[in-house]
Amino acid sequence: MKILFTCLGNICRSPIAEAVLRKKALDKNLGLTVASNGTNRYHKGEGADKRTINICKKNGIEISHHIATRFKTEDFDKYDMIVCMADDVYEELQQFVTNKDQLQKVIVVPFDDPWYGGDDGFEKCYRSIEMYCDNFIQNNF
Repeated sequence: MKILFTCLGNICRSPIAEAVLRKKALDKNLGLTVASNGTNRYHKGEGADKRTINICKKNGIEISHHIATRFKTEDFDKYDMIVCMADDVYEELQQFVTNKDQLQKVIVVPFDDPWYGGDDGFEKCYRSIEMYCDNFIQNNF
């Protein structure tokens, strides 16, 4: 199964989700392919936000190598499941749709955007994502 987490800039929520689910899947030998990207191009080519790097490191996950990428229409075909991390991300995803059937793979799981807050917002976001990933694994494997 190939899963893609998508947020706006691919420097906060989606790289955390990618890293957390990848680690959990590897620890349990689930054979998942996990990736992330963003719907806008503002941070394309940049590394993860330093607060993202810090919260992941605090939880034993190395993410300093992450480079932000942008969603492409081909991603609808490449992935089995696309997790939009907020309602506005789902709205932005519409610009990539060429066939309404592509949206059948998309689910919206709203996570608060930690970008505008401090470290506590990243902690809260991490915990929410971790809980989502645990539930996803429990319900699908």
